[in-house]
Amino acid sequence: MSSFSGCKMFESDQRNNGQLPGVQPPSNLFNVPGQMVSSDLVRSIRLVKAGNPASAPVIELNSNEQLGLQFEMLEFDNRQLQIRFTHHNPDWSRSSLPPEFFLDRTFSLYLESGTLSRGTQRPQYRQYSYSFPNEQFSFTKSGNYMLQIEDRDTGYLLFSLPFFVMENEGTILSSVERITTPRRDLRIAHRPVSRYLLPDEVEQPQFDLEFYFVQNQFWGRTRKATEVDFSSLDEVYFELDRNIPFIGDYEFLELRLDQISQQNPQVLEASPYEIPPRLLLFDDVSGFASSGRLLNFGRFGNPDLSLDSRYANVVFTFDPGDLDRDAEIYLLGDFNNWSVNSRNRLRFNEQIGRWQASSIIKEGVYHYKYVLMEENSIDDLRFDDLFLRTPQEYHALVYMHDSREFYHRLLQTNQFISGY
Repeated sequence: MSSFSGCKMFESDQRNNGQLPGVQPPSNLFNVPGQMVSSDLVRSIRLVKAGNPASAPVIELNSNEQLGLQFEMLEFDNRQLQIRFTHHNPDWSRSSLPPEFFLDRTFSLYLESGTLSRGTQRPQYRQYSYSFPNEQFSFTKSGNYMLQIEDRDTGYLLFSLPFFVMENEGTILSSVERITTPRRDLRIAHRPVSRYLLPDEVEQPQFDLEFYFVQNQFWGRTRKATEVDFSSLDEVYFELDRNIPFIGDYEFLELRLDQISQQNPQVLEASPYEIPPRLLLFDDVSGFASSGRLLNFGRFGNPDLSLDSRYANVVFTFDPGDLDRDAEIYLLGDFNNWSVNSRNRLRFNEQIGRWQASSIIKEGVYHYKYVLMEENSIDDLRFDDLFLRTPQEYHALVYMHDSREFYHRLLQTNQFISGY
């Protein structure tokens, strides 16, 4: 039986995705530096454009657009939570701007109360919601931002998430080029290419502009476009280096937790009287389980926001083929912040001859992957299917360095989808 009376939290300067202090994290993490969930009680996080749950967390500066934050905490007691924002450079290092330079008000912002779940299900939880910017404050600068939620009484950081404020200056036109590479692993390769129609205020694009691409909203894996053509007066062409393309058939597994019972076709065995109910899923087998569908709700999954919905202790069982029993395999997904840490590592179960990990997950629909850690690098392709053709989502981002205030303005973003 699981207990939720305790809460393991780290100081707010802990920034290594759950890695031990002093341990160098992998260079190919899914999350940006500083993005983290420090409390085991925090679940079902979402940060999306208000009114569009499938969107990336991007809003336009000086517009009516808002971001909607939702999350839940597996506890009965209410907390007072504090909200903070920090401004960042394109590489997610902190910019030089203090809060009074990017917020029009700098007084403290609080989430005063959460709403308790209904019914008799266990564990109980509290749901918190917040939409911003709002009547309390607005952003005055574009760029990369980090939202931080802290416990007001202790000052501990509970979690932090990245988002973007862009100016909607200029126009990006994008496409995806499918290329052939010398790789012999039969993978499809994608090379995003874009054309940026310059706004009038950009006078020296070759000196002031930077261009980036990201795949499937994994902001920690954003890549700078190194092939840039400034020969035209009115537009700039920027492309990803042909030698470092994105994987064009990147795959995800799908968990449809629309019912917490053995009637769910993905559930092998249910233990409804445990707290929370325990669900043992059918085995996942390396190379034979991908959803093969286009993602439609970003990197947060689609948890059921009803206060009547329940949580379950979901046990994943995986057959990775012939691997040593001390191999480092991790379960990463929408439900655990795509974070590589000890809580998400699979362990070999001698009794059944399979690898297992568990996670507390609310009813809803989620995507996940099994990844292998080797030589401090994440191998997230080892267990993929090879012959499925799944569309990929891309974003192009254009930044301009402001030489007067010394920060990077985010001029424009563009979402585009690859073909099969």
